[in-house]
Amino acid sequence: MTTLIIPAAKAQRGRWPWLPALANALLSSKRFSASFWVFFAAAFLWDFGIGLYFFLFNLFLANLYHKESILGLVTGALTLGNLAGSIPMSILVRRIGLRNALLTGFVSAPLLCVSRTLVISLPMQMGLAFLAGIALSCWPVCFSPVLARLTTEENRDFGFSIVFATGIGSGTLAGLVAGHIPKMLRSATGINHMGNDLQLILLFACGVAMLGIAPLLMLRIGRAQCNERLNIRLIHPYLFRFLPPFVFWSMVTGSITPFAAVFLQQRLRISLTNVGLVFSASQLVQFAAVLLAPLLFRRLGTVPGIITTQLAAGAALLILAHAQSAPGAIAAYLGYMSVQFMSGPGIYSLLMNQLPEEERSTASAVQNIAGSLSNAAAALFTGSMLMKFGYANVFGGIAGIAVLAALLMLVLLGPVDRQRTALLQEAEAG
Repeated sequence: MTTLIIPAAKAQRGRWPWLPALANALLSSKRFSASFWVFFAAAFLWDFGIGLYFFLFNLFLANLYHKESILGLVTGALTLGNLAGSIPMSILVRRIGLRNALLTGFVSAPLLCVSRTLVISLPMQMGLAFLAGIALSCWPVCFSPVLARLTTEENRDFGFSIVFATGIGSGTLAGLVAGHIPKMLRSATGINHMGNDLQLILLFACGVAMLGIAPLLMLRIGRAQCNERLNIRLIHPYLFRFLPPFVFWSMVTGSITPFAAVFLQQRLRISLTNVGLVFSASQLVQFAAVLLAPLLFRRLGTVPGIITTQLAAGAALLILAHAQSAPGAIAAYLGYMSVQFMSGPGIYSLLMNQLPEEERSTASAVQNIAGSLSNAAAALFTGSMLMKFGYANVFGGIAGIAVLAALLMLVLLGPVDRQRTALLQEAEAG
């Protein structure tokens, strides 16, 4: 058997030279600590459970109220809660530590989500959505600082990529298994009358998310070593450089996603079934692109790698804007989605690399607020512009914003990144 495997491996290396490097980067036990993989398990359970829940919860609301306008109100309450909770959550992190803050969210958010599946009153739904948004803010505030604590300069891009890709993959898996969950639960319990199927799936999703508590209890990440009298800044000086390109890039990502399915179906006359297939294919290319992102960042550097993905996204949007055929539009859309998600690990890793440990949670909270507001504003503005100017002109304008984000990244963050890289190289040489 060995003699058969070795030639096959050699042939595969010749065909896909990047594959051994990727496998070595992702699987080498020397590269990541045991604590990293413990957090990875918690992240997988959280992403699967919460992803499945929100994949279907709007359908639950639609069945409950039969009015699309109510979906917007409830979603808006959730978003407001997430924004309102970001800064208090960063303060909580400094008080009780990253792991305990995560545990607070892993307990409270699923319980609030369970409550949302059991109430009918709209005012209670609005209030619970707001509270759930606050509890859910634990993840974006704590995610980056925890990963930064569990990785090093050398493997941080890879660490972010693995967890990002897992989040994408778990979301895809959740969508595939959602319809089978009620049958599985009835088969496992022997109870044939367990209530509404949709409620069963939502409750199951909350239970999976809460299972993430188990690995979190085993997680050992310590507390940040900082002076208790230190006045931690809400806006670290580096954020003044980081936020402008990040906000413009968030405007790009928030502009396209809400309208992509409508564009494909209504303008290009792609059937609803094929739109679903395009969505599944986009999940696949996102997964592959995020895993390959660290190789790009290692080859070009983090800031040049991010700039490359942003310029590629702008080019893909221009092609999408002027596509005349369905195959060309689908190819451009898949290309855009892949390079858009490829930039994510680099952006989050870049911010964590530049900040002292005690200020990372606050910076993550500010980043979460800026990104959420930019996404929401961009979606609202794009919707009104599409009605006036059409897809071709609006998508072309968004491509220009992607180029602007890349230029701001080059001007504002490039010199700082090069200076820091030079200092690290001097320290290693010394």
